[in-house]
Amino acid sequence: MENYELKLNEVILYEDTVKYSEFKGNLQLTLTSQKIIFEKEKGILKKEKELIDIINLEDIKIYNDKVQIGQKGAEVSIQTINKNIKISFYDIFKANKFVKKIIDTITGTTIKERGTDKIKGAINTVDDVLGIDIRDTLKGVVENGIAGTLIKGIKKGNKK
Repeated sequence: MENYELKLNEVILYEDTVKYSEFKGNLQLTLTSQKIIFEKEKGILKKEKELIDIINLEDIKIYNDKVQIGQKGAEVSIQTINKNIKISFYDIFKANKFVKKIIDTITGTTIKERGTDKIKGAINTVDDVLGIDIRDTLKGVVENGIAGTLIKGIKKGNKK
């Protein structure tokens, strides 16, 4: 097998040496904007890379808007449409960095953006359930303080 050549619109996002459930021994993992590539280094004097496996990022399953990739310690499990794989990193932090990069790439968002979207969703749910606008309430508290907001609310209630 030959080694992998990047496409013109493909960029490298992460590289590391890992163990891969489909193959014995250490492999070079390369995460690109489109694929996960596994290569084995061969040769004593002249080092060459042999292509072992390629996983397209579009083949990774998504369920309920959640990318089906999990991390337990230094081991990462990925569910694809063809198979389930396990990748073992040499420390937890490298595994975590890989997981974050792959989720950011597949979803097209960062962890900060996903967190903001969750908070917005929670606020909208509370607004719907309670029938109040939390954003306006918080704005009133910031502008008038808690006592001012309560007094204005009581005055409005008495006028009805």
